[in-house]
Amino acid sequence: MGIKEKAKELAKVILEQDKVCIITHCDADGITGAAIAKKFLEEAGIKYELQVAKYLDLSFLDKNKFLWLIDLGNGAIEEIVRRKINCVITDHHYSNGYYELSLNPFNFGIDGETHVSASALVYLVAKEYYKNADLAIVGAIGDLQDLKYSKLVGINREILMESNIKVKKDIRIYGRDKPLFQMLAYATNPFIPGLFKKERNAIAFLKEIGVDYKKKWMECSKEEKRRILSAVIKRLLDCGFSYNYISRIFGEVYELDGNDVRKFSTLLNSMAKYGYGKEAIEACFNKNFQEKLLEIHKKRLKNYMEFAKRRLEEYNTFFFFHAESYISDTMLGTVAGMLLKEEDFPSPIIAFTENEKGIKVSARAPYSLANKGLNLSTAIKKIASKLGGEGGGHRCAAGAIIPKGKEKDFLRFFDAELKYQLTL
Repeated sequence: MGIKEKAKELAKVILEQDKVCIITHCDADGITGAAIAKKFLEEAGIKYELQVAKYLDLSFLDKNKFLWLIDLGNGAIEEIVRRKINCVITDHHYSNGYYELSLNPFNFGIDGETHVSASALVYLVAKEYYKNADLAIVGAIGDLQDLKYSKLVGINREILMESNIKVKKDIRIYGRDKPLFQMLAYATNPFIPGLFKKERNAIAFLKEIGVDYKKKWMECSKEEKRRILSAVIKRLLDCGFSYNYISRIFGEVYELDGNDVRKFSTLLNSMAKYGYGKEAIEACFNKNFQEKLLEIHKKRLKNYMEFAKRRLEEYNTFFFFHAESYISDTMLGTVAGMLLKEEDFPSPIIAFTENEKGIKVSARAPYSLANKGLNLSTAIKKIASKLGGEGGGHRCAAGAIIPKGKEKDFLRFFDAELKYQLTL
């Protein structure tokens, strides 16, 4: 059975229910997945309730309810089976566990990190009743599934072809609708040395190549765009950045109704991270977004980044920082990922912060290490289990919850696991 046939099978199971409780992850991929699921259930005339969660807490799950877990669940399959929890799982995160009602892409030889998002999995399940390919692509972009290849591939690509989203070849730096100096100063993928968070430097850079810094990218002529790209690439080359890193600058960009899809996904993500998950789901069908939420998100993120840099320490083969409880657990992974890219670390970053369950751990690593054999998902899950916690995720991005006071043990185990995986 292929993944699409399996999706249809799960749809039949869901359609047999009188009521479904949707539990989804609080990020753009989880939000868009829940929005598709919500409409699917409404079209099918099935009652439902919605929960937006930071992580899956099995101890609070009601065995008497039928659950639809979105962007969550694969990391807890063994426990779900043991507890006999009645649910369907549409989660794209890596897991070698098996559950009959899980649409786990890895069980079908499909890479859930780059080829299919959680929202895309929900789309496959729901498409007979509610076919909104646009939201599935917004979720995939929000999950950065286009990052590795500078475009969407696999099942994401197939769904893209069914959507109303326009594909363009263009600069991939976020902020093409902002003044050029701001677009360059706040670029993070890739970040531009000497310009990052330095608007005056970005203005001087643009003046030097004869481009009006107040212009927006979309207002520039082909010649102006060529000059900007050439100058940015030269700067990155001079700073020793690799071809693979530099190639991220140009590739496919995606627009919906004339707007950058990444802007939409960023807004949904920020709303969900700050506790407005249900509002974010409704926002998927309402274009009157609250831009103030995005501005609050940016200001908080700036403060978090400055704090993380002050706390950053080296531990043998990697770097780590402990945020105490200053950085929220929902933003810890974002901060760790941005720090990894901003400083262009060749090794992983481990981040800790306190929450109501103990210590939240976020791990991020460069793709180059995944190519050498690193798999953060298996490493973090293994270590967290040793320490009485639980974890999982992707090869280059994973997370865990561990008991408070076990941070030093975690670092020690991670150091050993990192050396082990990279010498296999």
